[in-house]
Amino acid sequence: MNPDLFSPTKFVACCLAALLVLPSAGRKKQQHTRIIPIEPGWAATSVNAGVFRHHAIFSFRGRQFVSFYDPDGHVTIAFRDLPSEKWTVHHTDWTGNVRDAHNMISMGVSTDGLLHISYDLHCVPLRYRRSAKPLDPTTFGPMIPMTGLVEKRVTCPQFVNLADGTLLFLYRDGVSGSGDLYINRYDVEKQVWQPLQHPLIASAGRYNPYWCRPAVGSDGSLHLAWCWRRHGGAETNNRLCYAKSPDGGRTWQDSRGKPYKLPITPDNAEVIDTVGENSNLSNQDSSEVDSHNRMHIVYRKNDESGVPQYFHQWWDGREWRRTQFSQFTGVFTFKGGGTKAIPMSRPNLLLDDDDRIFVLYRDTRQGSRPTMATAAAPDYKKWNHITLADVDLMQWEPTYDLARWRQERVLD
Repeated sequence: MNPDLFSPTKFVACCLAALLVLPSAGRKKQQHTRIIPIEPGWAATSVNAGVFRHHAIFSFRGRQFVSFYDPDGHVTIAFRDLPSEKWTVHHTDWTGNVRDAHNMISMGVSTDGLLHISYDLHCVPLRYRRSAKPLDPTTFGPMIPMTGLVEKRVTCPQFVNLADGTLLFLYRDGVSGSGDLYINRYDVEKQVWQPLQHPLIASAGRYNPYWCRPAVGSDGSLHLAWCWRRHGGAETNNRLCYAKSPDGGRTWQDSRGKPYKLPITPDNAEVIDTVGENSNLSNQDSSEVDSHNRMHIVYRKNDESGVPQYFHQWWDGREWRRTQFSQFTGVFTFKGGGTKAIPMSRPNLLLDDDDRIFVLYRDTRQGSRPTMATAAAPDYKKWNHITLADVDLMQWEPTYDLARWRQERVLD
């Protein structure tokens, strides 16, 4: 986003929207909305607002955390003990370049309860800290290396927990159009990070992988979908690809079980949507697996008439299937470098116990209100769209507490 789009002195409140307790098999239907203000946050750019902020909000052992930059650009961490609505806010003395919307904050937690944070990264040396005490953000220590390997030009930090709680860290090293995806694994007993895949996906000097939020299976699997970008211009996004690890990131295969020779490159990646350049293909979208550990992906691209729409693609156990679930009429162009102010957010998905899909999004042409599209298994053909709250999200991209959703089926 162009930082001049908003006045740097005009801030909006950083809020938690505890939106829905969604019905599922054997559950009584409950739907209600409440907005819980936390603290003012920086809003002159979208640095607090990107969908790929994993985890912008997350829970662990009954404590919920959010992280954001305050109006002065300081990293801020707030937490509450569920179900209390009272937040404790901790302002750090660390600052980030909030003028660059790439420099988002990513937090994670390991099974020992220690908190991990990485922030203010756009092709610069890794910035990473770890707390000294479990679930206590006031005890974060100084910046330290992770593995000390390939940490010079880092972007897109992302903490991911496997089904057994094992903490992974995904990041890009390199630049847009020529960067690689790396994965580290945290050893709880030794309290050290170790390289898991260095790299997993390689650009071969020709493309840059932009991956969706990773999907974690209950069977220990890890699933990745990504597109390629040829250079810094967003219009060069192309080809949606897929890879699966049955063992938490150690070995990788395509959707039919054929092993990959690592690293995965533009030449050997399984292409699941052949979408070409100049198709308004989004990057860094969202994915999740259903109760059968089958992959689901939501993303944006042009329809046959050239209008950007939302699409849902999923693996039914035999083949990839795809459904368009929006009917927009306005045309826009996703082009050039930097963070873009576009009408529609990147979609963010979740599934319930019955494998119904729910997709969070906002669109400026509909007042930028938080909206949910939903469809039932197994064919996902009939979609309904529900407005969750009458509030203008502006350029915010809706995110949610993935851990609480999985554990309690409560959507925050």
